[in-house]
Amino acid sequence: MKLFKTLSIFIAAAFFLAACNTDQSSQVQIPQRQTGPIAYVPEGDVDGYINNDFDLQRIGDLLQRSNSPQEFESYLNEPNGINNLDLNGDGYADYISVDEFGDQNAFERGLSLFTNYGSDRRQDLGTVYFYRDEPQYPGARVFMTGNDNIYGDNNYYETNWLEKSIGIISQLFSPNRQQYRSPYYYDNYPSGYSTYDVVDRSYYRTRIEQMYPQPIFVYTATAPIYFNKIKIKSPNNGLHLGQIYGKLKKPTKDQEDFYKNNPTKPGRDKKANDDRKNNVDENDRAKPDKVGKPDKVEKQQGGKPEKVEKQQNDKPAKVEKQQGGKPDKGGNGGKGNGKKP
Repeated sequence: MKLFKTLSIFIAAAFFLAACNTDQSSQVQIPQRQTGPIAYVPEGDVDGYINNDFDLQRIGDLLQRSNSPQEFESYLNEPNGINNLDLNGDGYADYISVDEFGDQNAFERGLSLFTNYGSDRRQDLGTVYFYRDEPQYPGARVFMTGNDNIYGDNNYYETNWLEKSIGIISQLFSPNRQQYRSPYYYDNYPSGYSTYDVVDRSYYRTRIEQMYPQPIFVYTATAPIYFNKIKIKSPNNGLHLGQIYGKLKKPTKDQEDFYKNNPTKPGRDKKANDDRKNNVDENDRAKPDKVGKPDKVEKQQGGKPEKVEKQQNDKPAKVEKQQGGKPDKGGNGGKGNGKKP
């Protein structure tokens, strides 16, 4: 009987352990629920690279709703949007300018995306090409490629809008129109634009993937077939800044040397940053001080008349007493009154 009880306990314990193991294995095998599509990240990419601050693949959504290159430029620079680049290390997102290609033909158009810090200080960011198999198509094939300094080699994105009527494509291919070249650059911004802080890169990635969970453009590791047929050239092709506070995928020698010697971003100048946020021109930064000076003058002027009035009130009394014998001093009193203004 005791043997039977012992055997029963042993069998029960074995079943219990087996059940526990089954529960654990079932928990391990439950797949994690996907919260959304995973964006493509080039092989070997890490958070240290600045290409993660401007998601080139997702600008397709902005192109699709733009009616002109200028409108596209404004979308690129919206706060809390697609741009989180800070190449000069001042803590604010760089302004992204757009130039339309001067080089074009009946089948091809192009837009250059870049940062502009003034004369001969430009960094090419990427290029958008529009290609029509035949001029009569309403839309175009669209290709994007990133600057190899920032994005490395073999960064191509494409979509086929040949059959779609897209506002910006219609305008780019319309005849007898003035080509758009952005007149804006660092500290010379369009009306209504205000600089904004860059955010932590991980926060930016989360934000941008929530805003555009399914990018319109598809990544290709090699140049698409039709891309190789494009002949036009970007006006900013090959232009780069030697001084960039950030890690590049394929830096030039001067960019690499600068980054080694300047691993951290420079500090902010509070006065300049406040002016920039308020869209105050750098040449006008002294104006607030000039505006403040009249207040000090008014206070001093306000005090002086009181002293003069007291003296004037006293002087006439003395003059009246002395006027009988020395009338000439009254004339001096008049001269003193003349200094009052």
